[in-house]
Amino acid sequence: MQSIGDKISTFLVKRKLASYGDNLLAKNPGEFFLGRGAEVHVGNNVLLERKVRFSLGDNARVYVGDNTYLSDFANVLALKEIHIGKDCAISWHVLFMDTSSHPFGITGEIPTTKIAPIRVEDHVWIGCRAVILKGVTIGEGAIVANNAVVTRDVPPGTLVGGNPARVIKKDVIWE
Repeated sequence: MQSIGDKISTFLVKRKLASYGDNLLAKNPGEFFLGRGAEVHVGNNVLLERKVRFSLGDNARVYVGDNTYLSDFANVLALKEIHIGKDCAISWHVLFMDTSSHPFGITGEIPTTKIAPIRVEDHVWIGCRAVILKGVTIGEGAIVANNAVVTRDVPPGTLVGGNPARVIKKDVIWE
């Protein structure tokens, strides 16, 4: 049974979402910084723990699938799009960032801010303090270890860790 505080928090979060499914539970109002036309969509049975932050640029989109939870202080920063699949476990202090945040380039280039969508497929577990960077796809059933910095695609069913993250084990399963 939800506490009155959780009911109020969930009500306040629903007001910030473009759409939400049944049984959303938001443990506190979180932090929403939404640019013009930005939208956050969450599915059924989503849990947003304490102080989950959504920072979206103009017209950016974030999707969180059914039966997924984002733990305390998870930070989702999107200038384009971040898609988190169904049945995912996102631990505390995980950072998703689909942008380089600042313009940069190599000598002779005009510096530009790099932006590319992030896709987390279904049934992915991301450990605490992991960082998921722009343009990455994390395959179905993968595990991202604590403190990993994911800079390239993660194959399905693998465990990755380190900075930059690399495959540590293949054919992993988790519940």
